[in-house]
Amino acid sequence: MSSPQTPEDGQGRGGRGDPPGDLRSVLVTSVLNLELLDKDLFRGRHYWVPASKRLFGGQIVGQALVAAAKSVSEDVHMHSLHCYFVRAGDPKVQ
Repeated sequence: MSSPQTPEDGQGRGGRGDPPGDLRSVLVTSVLNLELLDKDLFRGRHYWVPASKRLFGGQIVGQALVAAAKSVSEDVHMHSLHCYFVRAGDPKVQ
């Protein structure tokens, strides 16, 4: 039985070019830090693009959830989230 590759070997998870574990946590917090452009209008950023050259759907959902939470009063809480990914996200499109 083979063991999964560790971040120390520079391959991340499974040799797919993923960043090491400590970098992942920095990327997540950075990606979820949205720029306020106008009332209820936010811009998210991506700091790493996977080898597939497409955005990760979880990143987009996370950014959307943060933007939604910042657009309502603090006493409003999310109770459900439904997503459909129709096409792959292109990081070059702004």
